[in-house]
Amino acid sequence: MTTKTPSSSTIQKALDILMLFRQKPEWTFAELQAELEFNKSTLSRILAVLRNNQFLRKNQNSSYELGLNLFLLGHSVNHEHLLRTTSLPHMQELSNEIGLTTHLGTLETNEVIIIAKAEPRTKLQMTSRVGSTVPAHCTAQGKILLAFSASETVESIVNIRGLTRFTPNTICTMNHLAEELAAIRSRGYAVDQSEHEKHLVCVGVPILDREGELAAALSITGTVVDFPDEKSVARILPRLNAAKNLIRSEMGYMPDE
Repeated sequence: MTTKTPSSSTIQKALDILMLFRQKPEWTFAELQAELEFNKSTLSRILAVLRNNQFLRKNQNSSYELGLNLFLLGHSVNHEHLLRTTSLPHMQELSNEIGLTTHLGTLETNEVIIIAKAEPRTKLQMTSRVGSTVPAHCTAQGKILLAFSASETVESIVNIRGLTRFTPNTICTMNHLAEELAAIRSRGYAVDQSEHEKHLVCVGVPILDREGELAAALSITGTVVDFPDEKSVARILPRLNAAKNLIRSEMGYMPDE
């Protein structure tokens, strides 16, 4: 039996229902009511909402089971955790080797979310933090993520978030952004030339899965002193790509020979 914590919150009642599925994989309506002591109308209403949103489903026995969206959410969390823990050692090694900060990011809710960060201990640390978000159109990670996403995704993000100017170098038109994304796909990497923050330069590469679909973006961040010209970017790319390939290999993303 679960410990019952009465609450007037509908959200809490829905969570109480979902948490029961840690005990066993399916429940009848009568079992749920007996366990939680909700009245029938309240229970029926919450179960209907959970079913409509695919957090629960009814099986052939008319019992309730966890639905598709819970599976998808759980898979996403597990995959992101594995990607983060796999990437961090290689990111830290790269940061220590080149003396610059590395970030791992994914595209969430129309922005880039930083899911991992590594920085050398010998240099002033950056203010970025894991869990924070940055714009997609003016960062190396963001431009990589946009370049390897569907055009509908890019258009949706631009429509929702716009193309805000942060520095004189920020891309602020859709035509310019489309040209930049095409160039990124062609060369396989992106550069943020102080487009989001003045005096900072970032270089990013895509981490693709076995099917060639985008999993995340890996980037290196330095100052205009660290990356004064295209040659300095070219010098760092082999090390960045080597780290990317190690991550892809350990994640099982590399195709069989």
